[in-house]
Amino acid sequence: MHAVTEKTISLPSFTLSEGGESGELEISCCLWGEVSKPLVVVMGGISANRWALDSMGHSSAHGQSGWWRSVLNPASYLNPRDFSFLTFEYFAFADRVANPPLVSTMDQAHILAQLQQSLNLPQFCAVIGSSYGGMVSLAFAARYPERLQHLICVAAADRNSVKSQALRSIQRQIMQMGLDAGGSCQQKYTALARSLAMLGYRSDAELESRFDADDPVSSLQQVKSYLNHHGSKFAQTFSASRYAQLSQSIDHHRVDASHILASTLLIGITSDQLVPVEFIQNLHAKISGPSQCRWIDSLYGHDGFLLEAEAINQIFKHYFSEYNHDPIEPNHRCASGY
Repeated sequence: MHAVTEKTISLPSFTLSEGGESGELEISCCLWGEVSKPLVVVMGGISANRWALDSMGHSSAHGQSGWWRSVLNPASYLNPRDFSFLTFEYFAFADRVANPPLVSTMDQAHILAQLQQSLNLPQFCAVIGSSYGGMVSLAFAARYPERLQHLICVAAADRNSVKSQALRSIQRQIMQMGLDAGGSCQQKYTALARSLAMLGYRSDAELESRFDADDPVSSLQQVKSYLNHHGSKFAQTFSASRYAQLSQSIDHHRVDASHILASTLLIGITSDQLVPVEFIQNLHAKISGPSQCRWIDSLYGHDGFLLEAEAINQIFKHYFSEYNHDPIEPNHRCASGY
């Protein structure tokens, strides 16, 4: 486990990219390790939080398990001895706000830039984003090219497929039924929407190998139990309003990749149904800076960014070994100098 400093940063209101005002914000974030070392931003999917690494020495998060601890740990290339890390919570309007304005991935990128400025942090050695975080990382690199050296985008592209948009639209309709019903029904319908999402996160091959049985009644019961478990677990900590807002944020995600100048590594998963290989190949062709693609053959589909730690670690090691990072010099340029 690793020492962490948790902070809540007050940020001024700003005009959202799709219209409307954010209002004054309170953004929770974590700084891991010594910021004098190369600083890496880490962002995950919509359900990810600021606890990406295992934590210790912090009263409110003692023993907290990090959602990417299999990738960021002492045995990995990106380890807390050689690097420091910044993580933060995505912004969404409070549940009590009726018909909230759209919060785009560009708005999340703006918040990251404001955190960098407010905390007087150095130029980021790398901004690493997976899934929704990958979309935010692309938006950040396109809008703030001078604020990072490297962009690493995992299982995300500059736009989303029509199929994935359709799936999310159905999920939001399900959640709206729960909101209309009110009371305890909200959590039930949020769980159902998340269960549907799980079918998109995992590959057909995994589901067939995991739940195929000679008895169709048995296989159906197994997969229903699996989906219900993950849906209920998600709904216990994630409100329908936050889920719907971040879902819409994904649908409206668009980035002009020609504005990306940083050295870029794109990682795709060949079995990913939500972010097909051709979307990442098309993104690669649009990036203006030096870029490369690496592919992971995984049984787990989109969720490979969480479950293929060994492959991801090897890709990171190979990528960063191409660069000679001085552990101190890159951090002499602080955010206040931008």
